[in-house]
Amino acid sequence: MLKPLTGKRYSHTENSASFVTEIRTVEIDNVDILVSYDVKDLFTSIPLDITYSLIVDTLSKDSLLKDRTKLNPIHLTQLVKFCMKEGNFFHWKGTFFSQKRGAPMGSPLSPIVAEIFMEHLEEKAFPSGIAEYNLKLFKRYVDDIFAIVKKGHEDELLNHLNSLFPHDIEFTMEKESGGRLPFLDVLIIKDGHKLKTTVYRKPTNSGKYLNFYSNHPKNVKVGIVTGMVDRALKLCNKEFLQGEFGFIRETLRKNGFPIMFTEACIKKRLNKLNNGFSRNTENPTSDTKLILPYYPFLGEKLQKIAHTLGVTLAFKSHHNLRSILCSDKTKIPDEQKTGVVYMIQCGCGARYIGETGHTMHRRFQQHLGALQKYRTAESRERGESPRRRGRRQINDPSRVKQDAINTSAVVEHAVNCPQPDDRIKVSKLAIETDYRLRKIKEAFLIRHNERINRDEGEDRSDIWSTVATHTNYYRLTNETT
Repeated sequence: MLKPLTGKRYSHTENSASFVTEIRTVEIDNVDILVSYDVKDLFTSIPLDITYSLIVDTLSKDSLLKDRTKLNPIHLTQLVKFCMKEGNFFHWKGTFFSQKRGAPMGSPLSPIVAEIFMEHLEEKAFPSGIAEYNLKLFKRYVDDIFAIVKKGHEDELLNHLNSLFPHDIEFTMEKESGGRLPFLDVLIIKDGHKLKTTVYRKPTNSGKYLNFYSNHPKNVKVGIVTGMVDRALKLCNKEFLQGEFGFIRETLRKNGFPIMFTEACIKKRLNKLNNGFSRNTENPTSDTKLILPYYPFLGEKLQKIAHTLGVTLAFKSHHNLRSILCSDKTKIPDEQKTGVVYMIQCGCGARYIGETGHTMHRRFQQHLGALQKYRTAESRERGESPRRRGRRQINDPSRVKQDAINTSAVVEHAVNCPQPDDRIKVSKLAIETDYRLRKIKEAFLIRHNERINRDEGEDRSDIWSTVATHTNYYRLTNETT
């Protein structure tokens, strides 16, 4: 909803590749100096109250908003406020913390909010254009700015930028050294009246990539090589390509990549690009997507089969020692987790399998609440006074009983079972926050176990039912309960 509002200013640069394209046609003079400006801690420094007003104003002027949503600018801004404030908290050692200032790091909304604010900052900084501040070029990627300024005016520009929001936004500056200046992952080099570029790596760059012998699909390793080749071709002038390719070969060799594998990938990539191949057409997207755990050799065979069927197959990683042993997150007890597939078991052994997006305890209480309504209606039919306090039933007892049975299959079983109600227990079968996957797990557990459910859950292909039957993967045992 907000993304279309940004990126329309002349100063906006989409990425490193577009930045290189934009600066290669610029002619510089001897009086020009290359400078970069950077906002210190932008996300946590954004004045949100100002930004909310900007969002409302910008959305109100957007004639295409009605084509994207039925919500009005006020409603959308309220949603942004919720994501930035009320919905922005974390739990640590039994205490909840919320961020008091700025936008949260890691939120997909924060870069867009930051861009809206930074575009406003530019408008405020240069109401009549950039020329009056001795600027030849001004390009910005979120909080990183590249500028070509007349020598002696770079500090003046820094002071001007810092005066715009003095209590919130602070800029830092880096000047060219030896006619060179890094910006993003590009090293900009003065060459007479032109600018040339090559790949820039920070001095702290470790050169570590995925080891070739790690348990990952082959296409991931090929992608590492082609990604490095593509970056070199997009960012480097021709005279720097040979040196960059040499760096790529040596770096990959140190990460276990066989020389012949690297050379084959580079050659194949260059041939495709020389033949007019576009990266965007390499893997045409399919409406059918499948994600599976990766197993060596089997994964590659499945990928070939999926390709012939027009299915996009992707792989996900298994749990490793790091993911199992290392976690800085507070572990939430199972009874407090939301998104659960659960089992309710009667004292007679009958089982009911269900799922809930809430906690297991809350859903269990709903089942017991329906059972209690039935028991209360029974007491009313016998002329007995209610044993528990609460809102009195006013509907016909027989109707209340039928509604309770319709609400829960657990109630339907319990009222016909000689076992006492207090022997009804609940247990967790699986934790799954994804609604679709939770419904699938529930359906498999229902179909492959004795239960008192009235239906078999969501429809699933019989192929998967056959797999579940042969593997007994969803078969519950006595130990499960």
